[in-house]
Amino acid sequence: MNRPVIRVSLGLTLTAAWTVLAPGPPLAGQNQQPAQGQQGQGQQGQGQQGQGQQGQGQQGQGQPGQQGAQAAPQVTKQESDDFNALRSEASTGLDPDRVIQLAADFEKKYPSSAMLSYADMFAAAAYQQKGDVEKSIEYGEKSIKLKPDNLMSLIILADLLPTPQAMKAANAADKDKRLAEAEKNANDALQMIASPQFPKQPNETDEQLKKRKDALGSDLHSALGMVHLQRSSEGLTGPDKEELGKAEQEYKTATATAEKPNPQDYFRLGEAYSMDGKVDEAIDAFTKASQAGQGGPLQTYADQKIEDLKKRKAAASQPPAKQP
Repeated sequence: MNRPVIRVSLGLTLTAAWTVLAPGPPLAGQNQQPAQGQQGQGQQGQGQQGQGQQGQGQQGQGQPGQQGAQAAPQVTKQESDDFNALRSEASTGLDPDRVIQLAADFEKKYPSSAMLSYADMFAAAAYQQKGDVEKSIEYGEKSIKLKPDNLMSLIILADLLPTPQAMKAANAADKDKRLAEAEKNANDALQMIASPQFPKQPNETDEQLKKRKDALGSDLHSALGMVHLQRSSEGLTGPDKEELGKAEQEYKTATATAEKPNPQDYFRLGEAYSMDGKVDEAIDAFTKASQAGQGGPLQTYADQKIEDLKKRKAAASQPPAKQP
């Protein structure tokens, strides 16, 4: 399926969203094993508390009744300092090459570090920032192999795997594999975000938490929309209607959930409607994409789509020519 390559970056700037998306791992002086029943969200919830609330991460750890829970080795001060240098550089979002180098140095120096998943995550985000989709995917996959509940890495992969860039060089089998992986990552991330254990940030109100979760959910539903839009093109006799319907629903959810919808999501929704023969709905979606993307290249793409659809609609309304 030929489409303009317009979805290169995530809805959120991931390097700058470190403190927005998920807290980090426990650092020096903290036990790294989450309380039983808190695997996943519990681990992510400790990192933000790990800085400035150093004793808190140990509560409920090593207590009687924790069957089989073993304390992980403590992080040394040097390891903590090196990781903080990497995290600080990544949070600025100014020099992705520096982030990549620091992540490589950290992996070489601490090959068994409990924080290696996060180092790989920062590298994945930095490669994504540079537009290197394949390297970003490589490091994202390394990250979740080490820590399957690394939320940022799940979001990076869910967003990038179904993009035209990632699909371009893949064969049919690899495309199906990538789409399945993206779908699983997106659904896993959505489940984590919906969990009651999803951590609040310090001083974050319930309303602010909801907005943050909605923003993450919108990006993930957008990723699922792309998965189904890609699958819809695999039909042997034309677009797969069932997959188009799923794509439409995901993009509608993405645009309805976001406080400020991504114009690219309106554009993809318009594509799905157009392929599904829903001309009026497609024109409406492309109009919203044009308005939201005003002044950028997306507006040009959307305006062209609107013009083509109006011509298509006009031609369909013309009575058939009389036979001589």
